[in-house]
Amino acid sequence: MTDALPRPSSPRVIPTVPGPPVIGSITQLFPHRLRAFLTAAYREHGPVFNVTGLGQTYTVLAGPEANVWTVKDGHRHLRSLEAWRPNDQAFGVQRSMISVDGPEHRTFRRAESRTYTRSYLGANRHRALSVVAEDLAPLRAGDDLPVAAFCKAVITEQLARVVVNGTARPYLSDLLSFVQNTLMVRVTRQRPPLVEHLPGFRRARARSLGMVEALIEEHRRVPPEQAGRDPDLIDDLLAAQAADPAFWSDLDLRMAAMGAFIAGMDTAANTLAFVLYRIGQHPGLVPALVTEADAAFQDGPPSLEALGALPHLHRFMLECLRLHPIAPAMTRTVTQDFEFAGYRVPQGRRVIVATTVPHELDECFTAAGTFDPERFAPGRMEHRRPGVFAPFGLGTHICAGSGMAEGLILLNLAAILRTLDLRGDPTYVLREVARPTATPDDRLTLRVTGVRHPAVSLLA
Repeated sequence: MTDALPRPSSPRVIPTVPGPPVIGSITQLFPHRLRAFLTAAYREHGPVFNVTGLGQTYTVLAGPEANVWTVKDGHRHLRSLEAWRPNDQAFGVQRSMISVDGPEHRTFRRAESRTYTRSYLGANRHRALSVVAEDLAPLRAGDDLPVAAFCKAVITEQLARVVVNGTARPYLSDLLSFVQNTLMVRVTRQRPPLVEHLPGFRRARARSLGMVEALIEEHRRVPPEQAGRDPDLIDDLLAAQAADPAFWSDLDLRMAAMGAFIAGMDTAANTLAFVLYRIGQHPGLVPALVTEADAAFQDGPPSLEALGALPHLHRFMLECLRLHPIAPAMTRTVTQDFEFAGYRVPQGRRVIVATTVPHELDECFTAAGTFDPERFAPGRMEHRRPGVFAPFGLGTHICAGSGMAEGLILLNLAAILRTLDLRGDPTYVLREVARPTATPDDRLTLRVTGVRHPAVSLLA
């Protein structure tokens, strides 16, 4: 009698993070709480676990191995459509670069990504510097710098001038109200749909979309060769529409042009706010940063390559991105069953890829809770191990503007340190809020203790 063949092992039952009845863990999934919640759940349950809330089940993939799997195999099993279609519909379209995958995504990305690169920002850095110079110029010793508001104003206007050759100054409050509330209603679901029917929101929406439509019409009327300027994002979009009008509707163009503001005002701006928070919290590190900023501007506005080569500034920024990443996680939908870490995740399940959980793990970063820019220094390079560092997301949908975001953060940080002496409030305790992504709250200020160089010297 022969021995029976062993049966293949069945996938294990995915553990579920306990939570209150009905609401489950939904309040822990807001962006400013998400990473800490997912990290704690990973430590307790391992690389695969479920979270529930309001009748919805999400399967979380977490840890370095999950990040490696997402890069290698995620495109075969995950899609973005369900997470981002509600946002598309708010703009009157059925798809956008962030909501589609495969060939459609590549088509959007080819048309939109050139003007989000670090090299494009580098070629237009004088325009970006003119914005931060304008906002630094009124500040005097004794003034308080309101960090979050300052960063949103600077970054939003820089994107307007650099990416679409416009200005956001007259529309800033409208853009913030429209874009932030739309995302908080449609994507993160922090606010009820009623918000979109309020008169203030409707006015902000009309003014924001009207601004973009006017920019597109001006670009149609006066092409770059007539205007004497280099092509920008809107020019690239118009060229794509001319080449493939069946793919690009006018509403698609409007949505893509709005992307410059959607992508930057709550990502790069919030990260710059966290960088300034760390400036106030770690005064012992500031002198080395100031020395590099002064050297960078000694012979005029520095190139982004020169800024990126400054070791203390670059490592400081990377450590801020580790502890305060632009994209803490990604939400996707499973297109076909797959197995990971001994668990089967079914088709149709909503998945959260917890991309930045490794940022907080001591097994990935030495004393991970400590602010230590030298972990990025030669000889350590703790971020170079597979799957441990993902501040901009992973895979085919990795942030198209990651190069520009890093460039803007470095450029603005160097400009601020070159211009002002700043001191943090030693009594301030960081409180993060989500608008919709995590940002320091409005209580965070830095005291201007002196003006080191006139702001106009940034452009000399």
